Amino acid sequence: MKHKIYLLLLAWILASCEEFLDEKPSTAIDTPNTLESLQAMLDYSSMNNSPEMTMMLSDEYFSDYGGFLSFDPWHQNLYIWKSEPFELDDMIFDWRNLYHQIQVANIVLERLNEIGEDTPIGNSIKGAALFYRANAYFNLYTLFLDGPNLKDIGLDLKIPFKISGKLSLKPELAGKDQIKKLIREDVEQADVLLPLQTQYLTRPSKIAAKALKARIYLDWEDYDLAWQACAEVMDAGMELIDYNDLDPNRVFPFTIFNQEVIWHSQISGASYLNSQSAFQVDSTLYSMYRDNDLRGDLFFVKRPIGFMNFRGSYTGGASLFSGLALNEIYLIYAECLERKGMVEDASSVLNELLATRYESASDSIYTTENGLQFILDERRKELVFRGRRWGDLRRINADERFRTTLKRIVVEEEYLLQPNSEKYALPIPARELNFY
Repeated sequence: MKHKIYLLLLAWILASCEEFLDEKPSTAIDTPNTLESLQAMLDYSSMNNSPEMTMMLSDEYFSDYGGFLSFDPWHQNLYIWKSEPFELDDMIFDWRNLYHQIQVANIVLERLNEIGEDTPIGNSIKGAALFYRANAYFNLYTLFLDGPNLKDIGLDLKIPFKISGKLSLKPELAGKDQIKKLIREDVEQADVLLPLQTQYLTRPSKIAAKALKARIYLDWEDYDLAWQACAEVMDAGMELIDYNDLDPNRVFPFTIFNQEVIWHSQISGASYLNSQSAFQVDSTLYSMYRDNDLRGDLFFVKRPIGFMNFRGSYTGGASLFSGLALNEIYLIYAECLERKGMVEDASSVLNELLATRYESASDSIYTTENGLQFILDERRKELVFRGRRWGDLRRINADERFRTTLKRIVVEEEYLLQPNSEKYALPIPARELNFY
């Protein structure tokens, strides 16, 4: 049986790399028919990968010219926010991996329905499949559909809509409203079905589903639902890491699966992420950390030749953490409380987080005077290099108080990304357009 499972997984991996959306099912591949085999499909590592493009598009880093030249052509195009970044021959693995996750989830859901396993284990697997599908479509929404900053432009963007394991030559296309409806239904049902905790942090739990809801609803500006989801996560009894107890002399100060991690995932690897010159910390971002802010030393390292690089990932190494963690929940909770006018509660929540991030938090405490801008600044500093900044820009750029114009310079030529630019929604990769 394990041999058959591995063959099946290999076939899907290959399908995700070569004409995935139009690949026809093969009768030579056995369909999984046990809970163990379905769980094995969801446990495959690619299910816990997030797109690198959210990192490449954001303003958290910059590259010198030598680093820029090391990028693939489509990476270069994204770096300068080109309107049509993808050429016909470009293989965009972010796109294909997300639809691979959706395909695996769809097959698991269909097989569970056929098997009829209405048991705690069966429900846990079903909840996990729904969680993964919701998360994949949410990542697609963040990259390829219009966000809050483009809501008044009237775009009619659509992406492939797949809720069946059957592969078709021309998948149905769906717009933002239909995609968001599916995401909402999936994550809400996952919350009901998943167990409170799981054996491994790479598997989603009920707490993870609530945390994912908080992340999604915040991005959608549904602050009441985000606040409610955060409150339920906070009731789970998790504890923050006190950064005063960490050793800044370690190469990577944080450990994988630490006490703040709710669900583990990481950003898909690209060579430029490991380049000192191509992945330098933005100087404006670095200047936001005060002298008594422990994150300045724990998150960043200054190289002998002057490059400033990031090292503070919750993966415990060079790969970038993109999962769900308690510190993100604190920040979502504080922002939602502030937006609901519950400023004293917002202050209490945020200050509890800051007390674990500063040597002395007395001069860095949130007050009613510094308000929402202070919370957004702390969110930017705390969740740095997790792939959240791009979604945050799409959201806060809808508010004229916080609009940000991004700027990059390549060989003395300046490139700008305006707050309401249509470039905040990427076009479907040109290679994929051949399939529908």
